Amino acid sequence: MTKSPPKTASTTLEQDSIGLPSAEEDHARRRRNPTRERLLAAAGPTFAQSGFDHVTVRELAAQAEVNVAAVGYHFGDKLGLYRAVIESIRSRKDRRFPTPDNAEQDPRKRLTQIVSNLLCRMASSDETGWETQLLLREIQRPTPVFEHIVRVIFRPQFEHLIETLRELSQSELQAHQLEQVALSIVGQCTYHATGYGMISILITPENLETKFNTNSTVVHIVASTLASIQSGTIQDYEQMITEFLEATRKNR
Repeated sequence: MTKSPPKTASTTLEQDSIGLPSAEEDHARRRRNPTRERLLAAAGPTFAQSGFDHVTVRELAAQAEVNVAAVGYHFGDKLGLYRAVIESIRSRKDRRFPTPDNAEQDPRKRLTQIVSNLLCRMASSDETGWETQLLLREIQRPTPVFEHIVRVIFRPQFEHLIETLRELSQSELQAHQLEQVALSIVGQCTYHATGYGMISILITPENLETKFNTNSTVVHIVASTLASIQSGTIQDYEQMITEFLEATRKNR
């Protein structure tokens, strides 16, 4: 396994190059600037509720009970404040759920670590859930910060996941198939982390508590992924389903 861990020096440099501070710098800056912290605390829920485009600098300053000029002084403009809010979310999740490295030699256990970390990071939020709401807004209605979020925060984890899947499949899957499996994992984690309202209606209360908690969900996602990759049947099923869909279209 030669792939470097997701957090590398190059990743840190890339964060600096796009104006995103490191987690340590961000934490230290918060301690030094109570006004900045008040703006961040007020801006996060406000952006989550109304969206970036529908929030004004004046509204943000009023929510934080600071002078309007404080936004420009500490962040440059509204986009700078929004970028700082996103970075503060990342910093908190990094401190609480550090990205696993490549120390685990068994790729099955490494996949379990990755899925567990991914699900926990997605599911963790403050009591009001504004962090998850904000990130979902960003996915649905991207701002100029979106590309940075994907490139700096998510891509290293995604590449780490693909490399682990490649090792597990023993090179039987093509690049696009590995990407599809990786996205399926991300999709399952996203749904279980954000779709509790629907899940709680579909699933009986006793199963919801014992079979759909975080640990059980990780077990299911990893086990089903391992079964599909290591059985060697993905290609066979893809061929069968492709032929069925083509025949269906011809008969319309």
